[in-house]
Amino acid sequence: MRSGQSQRIKQSPQAHGPEMASPNWDATKTEAPVDLLHKGFELAYLLVPDPSGALAILIRALEKLRVQSRRELKRLYWRDKHTERPVRRIARSDVDMLQWLIMIEAEQDEKAQERVGAVSSVSMTIRYIKHLVQITTAFSSFYVNVGLTRILHNYSTSEAQRIYERLTSRYLGPDEYRRAKSALMDKIIERFGSLVKIARADHGELRFERSDQQQEFAQIAAECLKALAPWSTRGRCAQFVTTNGGSMQLKPPYQDAKADQNEIELRCCHILIEPTCYSQLMEDLAFDQPETKLALPRFFMPEKRENNGDGNARPPLPPELSQEEIDQIQRRLAITDARRRNINPRMVKIFVDGVEQTHIDLTRQSQFQIALEAGASLIEVRGEDERGELLLATHIISYVNDGFDSAAATARLNSGNLKFEVAPIATLGQGPPKAMLAVTFRPQFRWTRPWLLWGDVVSGRPTIRGYALAGLAMALLGAGVTGAVYSYKVNVLERKLQQSERTQQLLAPTAARTIISYALIRDDQRVRGSATVPIPEISLNLRSAAISLELPIGQSTGTGIYTAELKAFTGDPPLMTQNVLRPVRSDGGESVEIIVPADLLKANTYYTVHLHSSDRTDRFTFKVVSTR
Repeated sequence: MRSGQSQRIKQSPQAHGPEMASPNWDATKTEAPVDLLHKGFELAYLLVPDPSGALAILIRALEKLRVQSRRELKRLYWRDKHTERPVRRIARSDVDMLQWLIMIEAEQDEKAQERVGAVSSVSMTIRYIKHLVQITTAFSSFYVNVGLTRILHNYSTSEAQRIYERLTSRYLGPDEYRRAKSALMDKIIERFGSLVKIARADHGELRFERSDQQQEFAQIAAECLKALAPWSTRGRCAQFVTTNGGSMQLKPPYQDAKADQNEIELRCCHILIEPTCYSQLMEDLAFDQPETKLALPRFFMPEKRENNGDGNARPPLPPELSQEEIDQIQRRLAITDARRRNINPRMVKIFVDGVEQTHIDLTRQSQFQIALEAGASLIEVRGEDERGELLLATHIISYVNDGFDSAAATARLNSGNLKFEVAPIATLGQGPPKAMLAVTFRPQFRWTRPWLLWGDVVSGRPTIRGYALAGLAMALLGAGVTGAVYSYKVNVLERKLQQSERTQQLLAPTAARTIISYALIRDDQRVRGSATVPIPEISLNLRSAAISLELPIGQSTGTGIYTAELKAFTGDPPLMTQNVLRPVRSDGGESVEIIVPADLLKANTYYTVHLHSSDRTDRFTFKVVSTR
């Protein structure tokens, strides 16, 4: 081991600077510590080197953190059914959550700069590394390993396997590494578009076309990664090493008997991201050092906007966050807190990763289902008051064992409770993970308070007192009847929620349960012509938790976004609604797919799916028959 490497490990806590605020800081109850505000501003400025823009990013991230939904960890399928498999989930503290939300909030400002102004290669490199860390830490340390080892650096698949096995004692086949790398590259292309290009490397491997400035940008990459390592592990490099035969080596996190699975995941992420620890790990494994394996992409900026004036290729130094700006942050958070306490909107909108999915009427019971694709990370609930749009709640979509986490959360609004339930969907083959998000709103019942009028009644004239007492008696009678009706409705809703939870458990990933797919025919095509095609019949497989319905679409001049409603043929209220559906293309043409939980359907019953687009509505009728 080189002496320089050993010295870096020993001095790493000092190199990191002062300790961060406690990871146990509760963002929903107390103000952010001042040192954390400084650190958050530095990170925001690193990504968007504009003082006012960086301050706005920090404030938006803090607002999202303060309105986190209350998360109720449900009984995990993998923990119950496969106790021999460790549950790998990164459960962030509020400190790490703020760091991650700053990464997400910076993206809209980054894209705005990239569209209208000159962006240097330094800034693009920083944003590329940030996005890679952002999307991989949303999954697990396995994806962090693939992203940092196979994409940011040019280590081979076998080397990536040895790295992950050394850290976790978890042995996965090379195909899983290739699938993860492909999925991450798709996410990067989705973010950067034509600014990066894919080239075919040795042995036909697909990689991003490399920049010819790898050595010049090595220091930038190291400083950026140091800022992006989990803040809760800041200054702890020295805790992750051990002495072996007189030399220092990294201690594999899984060997620490005192660490739980989440702590192990955090340590793995730290070692894979923090450049000093990562360099030490490569030396322990006798691999080439990271600076020699760096594989930063070349960015193809439009010629009129490309900025090659990188100077010494150093990240921008942030200005000091002033006391006035700190006070501004606290005032802004206090104002938005007050607005949330007073807001009483009729409608709210649900967003997933910044894209509107549906809206909810807060005056009545509502339930929606939204399909989630792999990588979905943040749910937002937004309302509107007299001052404009206002963030009301957020929910972080979490992952477990490299797939969606089966979990639920409740956001408390002034007018009721908004419940989120994420149910993983078993997929055939080795495709990316999918899940169904169920959003249920339960209005809050508000009792009237007639006793507040008693003083006016006592002091009033005899005639007015008589009318008032009669009105009070009627109000109390009405309240009693309303309370009885409401109690009955609550019991009905609780039974429905229990049924929904059973459905969620059925939809949990399991090899024994698959989703059976049926292709339906539009009603207008089925009755067209000289002969009438009979209504399709669907036999529910008793071992299937859900069925997939393929709905072929005709010629449409609309937006290409669909909403599907499942109803009984008798025209009852919708049993299920799915929004923001997009068609998929196959050999048979374009179709929209919806997933229907099996326990929503009854044997010997007719159902109709109403598929709405902006310019038409198609209907698909089918019959569910007994499996016996």
